[in-house]
Amino acid sequence: MTTPLRVGIVGCGNVALNFHVPAYQALPERYEIVGLADPTPERLELGRETAGLTAEQVHLDAAALLAREDVDVIDVCTPQHLHRDLVVAAAAAGKHVLCEKPIAARPADAAAMVEAAQQAGVVLGVMHNYLFFPEVVALTALIGSGELGEVRTVTVNMLGVVDSPGAAGYRPQWRHDPAAAGGGVLMDMLHGVYLAEHLLGAPVTGVSAFVDSATDGDAVEGLALCRLEAGRRAGLVDIGWGMGQGGIAVHGTLGRAVAHYRADGTMPWAPFERLTVTTAAGTRTADLPAGQELGPLIADAMRDTVADLAEAIEAKQDPAADGAAALHTLETTVAAYASAALGRTVAVPLPTDGPLHQAGVLGLQDIDVPADSPLRRRGLFGLTTGA
Repeated sequence: MTTPLRVGIVGCGNVALNFHVPAYQALPERYEIVGLADPTPERLELGRETAGLTAEQVHLDAAALLAREDVDVIDVCTPQHLHRDLVVAAAAAGKHVLCEKPIAARPADAAAMVEAAQQAGVVLGVMHNYLFFPEVVALTALIGSGELGEVRTVTVNMLGVVDSPGAAGYRPQWRHDPAAAGGGVLMDMLHGVYLAEHLLGAPVTGVSAFVDSATDGDAVEGLALCRLEAGRRAGLVDIGWGMGQGGIAVHGTLGRAVAHYRADGTMPWAPFERLTVTTAAGTRTADLPAGQELGPLIADAMRDTVADLAEAIEAKQDPAADGAAALHTLETTVAAYASAALGRTVAVPLPTDGPLHQAGVLGLQDIDVPADSPLRRRGLFGLTTGA
């Protein structure tokens, strides 16, 4: 029997304690949580109790956790603008890494993380856990079977996203700070971006988008409508805070498949209901049970994600979502912001010496955004009128 991987978690926010800790605890043959780090004493103590650790196993300073020889894997659960230094240091210490999504707020930071992991010979996985939702697995298999023919379009609607605050002990509204979050609802829910590209089966090379704030005066977008170009294939990704429609549709040369959710709502808040497949032979409902409610669904998907990471480490192969794939997803998302600001399609990958790669969405302040851009009028991402 393989010795369990020893895990240290950095960040004791809601996602870490509600989902990451239980995911590892559900796989005792694969993992053992041996340490935590968080600069907020009350969150650290709550994490210690949740993980069942001693006071000596938890740290206010992440550097102390990274320096420990009894840690094999570092799980980074901090806000994205803090990921780079932690991941680079963990890789330098010879630790494998699982990083929460998005991989970073700035593509340059993500690229540094990928390079650090490659140089150290460690696995860098990213929490793109929606890849493990049962209906996504079923859609992937359906596409692979050839029943739909060649994929032409994929639509991912997530217009009913809940604007969940962060942990009260840190900064509950950090997701509305473009410097910390790297964007608004699209960045927070870039699950839709990687799902569309995954189902398209081809890399995104260009993005066009419309974005707008949900509330006047907000610094980030609450609505994003995106078109992802992938050769002769295209993805439509619509994401917004509110009560809008949700669902996934795949259209191929021989048929279509549609994942339906309760009351046409947005995953994962609205549970999956059924998967319909339509071809020249007619319409059928796939043999797939109805989905779980939010908590159990995310718990299972995160369990499957960390299980996939363990397999990647043991087999010395890439996980389902590695650092390079997550960097591409991040660049695609930043390109959507640039497209909305410039009013044109933006190519992916972004030039590595350009402000968008270096600074992410804040790099919009250093490119020639038209004076009449709607993003300027809205004051999004630090843009101002008359600049």
